[in-house]
Amino acid sequence: MGEAEIDIQPLVSAAKACENSTISESMQLGKCLASDDNTLVKDSIISLDNGKVKQEITIKLQNVERGELEIELECVPLSQ
Repeated sequence: MGEAEIDIQPLVSAAKACENSTISESMQLGKCLASDDNTLVKDSIISLDNGKVKQEITIKLQNVERGELEIELECVPLSQ
């Protein structure tokens, strides 16, 4: 089935930066670039969408012949 590692630190940092923000419009907060140093298939976008900080990720699976994983992460404050 393969393995995947996802670095959530950029998402957490973006969520902390927006924690007390009153911005409600959708916008791009950051981008993780695909490179030979990571398993990203394409650049990963971190965005603010309807007050939620989200990150879309497509990565290559490891320890398997082939395969990719597409996932959307959302940072939810512990106070919710």
